[in-house]
Amino acid sequence: MNTVKIAQALLRIRPALCSQQRLMAQKLGNTKTSSKTSPESEVNNEPIQYFGSDAASWRAKDTRSGGSDEHLWYQPYVISGSLAIFLLYFCVLREESDIDLKLEGNLYEHVHGLEEVQLTMNYKYNKENGLDNREVIKRLGELGIDVKLLDAK
Repeated sequence: MNTVKIAQALLRIRPALCSQQRLMAQKLGNTKTSSKTSPESEVNNEPIQYFGSDAASWRAKDTRSGGSDEHLWYQPYVISGSLAIFLLYFCVLREESDIDLKLEGNLYEHVHGLEEVQLTMNYKYNKENGLDNREVIKRLGELGIDVKLLDAK
């Protein structure tokens, strides 16, 4: 939406810029036909009119925020209500499905070998950082993994 505002402002400013260009071209044309003049006479010293132009009414906030004033007054209430209804349905009213029952289980039961890899990584991390490894070693022993083989790697 910002680009539309900028384009509209440029379209409004364009005639003033074109007239300035024509004025400069006329002055340059007059200086070319006349005898040699100093370069200072070619420079247009007239100020560009700011007040009354669209640039004067443009707010920097519109450039930074992307036109945030364009939302409806009731938009936050609609979004909050929709989110509340969504959460109420999915957390309270919906019946459990077979997918929900699968998600209740342990992840290690669904992904074969995940627990061994995670325990191995925990063992190595704890050993490098001087942390207690007793529980990790105990669980690796229950799974049948030799800790001496991990130390050799």
